[in-house]
Amino acid sequence: MAFATDDIYRLGGSQRAKLQYHILAQRFPLVHVDEQDKADLEAFAAQSDTGAAQLWLARMHWPQGHEKMVTFGQNIGVPGNVKGLWCYKAELDAARAVYTGCPMTWELWAVPILQYLTRRREPGTAAALEVIQTVMRLLYYQNGLYLTVPGDMRRTIVKWAYQYLKDRTAPFPFAGDMGSDNRQFTIDFQRDTALKENINIHADMGAYNAAHNAEKAARRTAKRFADLTGDSWTTAELRAQGFSDRNIRTFCKDGLIKKLYQGRYQRVSK
Repeated sequence: MAFATDDIYRLGGSQRAKLQYHILAQRFPLVHVDEQDKADLEAFAAQSDTGAAQLWLARMHWPQGHEKMVTFGQNIGVPGNVKGLWCYKAELDAARAVYTGCPMTWELWAVPILQYLTRRREPGTAAALEVIQTVMRLLYYQNGLYLTVPGDMRRTIVKWAYQYLKDRTAPFPFAGDMGSDNRQFTIDFQRDTALKENINIHADMGAYNAAHNAEKAARRTAKRFADLTGDSWTTAELRAQGFSDRNIRTFCKDGLIKKLYQGRYQRVSK
């Protein structure tokens, strides 16, 4: 999906994806997914601790998340770097999305994260991953507000969280005003968005390569056929001119010569 405004990059990647799923759900009917299938999908994603599997699992927990992922695919997104740190609230309906910036300090935003980590006992390796995932949820969303976090800041906070789990004393790495302005922008789903063709690059490249190779083969055959003299031949006479059995089969397949009967061929008039 293409967006008419680059304000879309004020949103983090997850929120851009969530917006796209929401818009598509206004335009197309969702596939029904029964409760057992939902449970199976979650169990499948939960089996892996890869980033992709955890991303899918998180998206299933969005409103109608299972239905949206089954209907539109699991990997929708708007690639590109975020514009910067931004705290905001989001209001979405069937026709538009309105995003409004909210001034915020790191001291206030870090409180729920620190409270959560303080309540945790020393976790094992498996539990540590679950803890970090919760920290990320608290980093990106709290009390109806969202936070867009540049990658370098996110990595610094993840590193700090692991350290805090070890010593309980590591200070939160950022402080002061976030610099988040109160800018507001609206994305009208009809006016400001457009669907892009879903291109399967592998299929397209495969088709291109097949056609390209066929053209090269046809040129090689035509060049080789130009060396053939005479209008009719036996197999032995064709071989005597330096043509292999494979050449002979190719000439027949391409309609350049035809087989009259066993061991006898004739040029095809053009």
